[in-house]
Amino acid sequence: MVALQHRDATQLRDPLRQVAALLETLPAEWLQPAWARERETLKRLQQQQLQAMAGAQPPEQAVKLVLLLWCSGAADLGDTLLLELDGRWPKRGLVPDRWGLWPGAAEPGAQQAELNAVLEATLDWRHGPNADNDAPALALWREWVAAAPSTDTAAEWRRLLEPAALVRLLLLLAPAGAADRLRGELEPQLVEAVGERVVEQHPQEALLFWSGISQRCPSWDYARLKTADLCLQSGQLQRSGAALAAATTEQRSNPWLHDIQARLAMAQGQPGEALRCWDAAMAAATGDGELVELLRQRRREAEWEVELGGGAPVVAGGGEAELERFAQRLDELAQRLQVLLPQRQAGADADPEAFAAFLSQAEGRLALAG
Repeated sequence: MVALQHRDATQLRDPLRQVAALLETLPAEWLQPAWARERETLKRLQQQQLQAMAGAQPPEQAVKLVLLLWCSGAADLGDTLLLELDGRWPKRGLVPDRWGLWPGAAEPGAQQAELNAVLEATLDWRHGPNADNDAPALALWREWVAAAPSTDTAAEWRRLLEPAALVRLLLLLAPAGAADRLRGELEPQLVEAVGERVVEQHPQEALLFWSGISQRCPSWDYARLKTADLCLQSGQLQRSGAALAAATTEQRSNPWLHDIQARLAMAQGQPGEALRCWDAAMAAATGDGELVELLRQRRREAEWEVELGGGAPVVAGGGEAELERFAQRLDELAQRLQVLLPQRQAGADADPEAFAAFLSQAEGRLALAG
């Protein structure tokens, strides 16, 4: 491969600008799986293009997909597609003959030669071994950010999900090591743009964004935590667990990661594991009194569920006998904790509203008891 010192940042910037322009013309539904790095979806796209290549010319769409696969982190899929293209149209010179080893000179036309130059420049950028190679993609990102409207609107964060933004982030974060090298500049900027307000009000869009960041930037704490938490909230338990399992050693010291693990364990019907995770969370949160108290309260609530039968009871429609059995379990727990519960009506005289009030007061007293 041509040595990178022969191609400086200025020389690479224009080809990468062309890459960005090419990728922005692809269907939006291609960009989203590429951003979230859903490998199976990307593989299906690759296979569809291989099946569609029956014409006399290498389809431009397929070459764009090669670039998209490279930028999305599925480099092997992109390489396979490019080699297939080159095998079908060897005279187009799609794969650079760096050392003149292949017989027969390539005969690309002017338009194809320009596209080949983009492919070669992208290869050089993709395999860049040092921070200097980040400069072209970083320049494109900074230009895009500088072009943002000056007004701060509630929907401004949505610009980060537009094709122009996703393409530039793909370019920026694809080379090996780029995520760690650029973390200081990018992470605070992105957290500010797609922070807690967006996570709370637009969870699905926030999940798309942060899951893409987490795939490319595994060392970024916020991206991993939000991916795992939002997956948990949306019922994607396996995906949430996978995000937690891939956490770095440093991230495993974060109390919020243990809190998400605990809530995931509760959702999976493993209260004992949940209690253990909350213990680990409180140990990791030592020194932050408010956080420790929040975690302790969550652990208490989970423990009550364990004490009362391994789950939150459903009393509505349960019948008088079920209500009475539940109340008796509350009495047993209160005696064990030496807590005096409020008086309640029993048997045929029990009133649903009064029983609900009894439950509310009992919960409060048990909470105070710890």
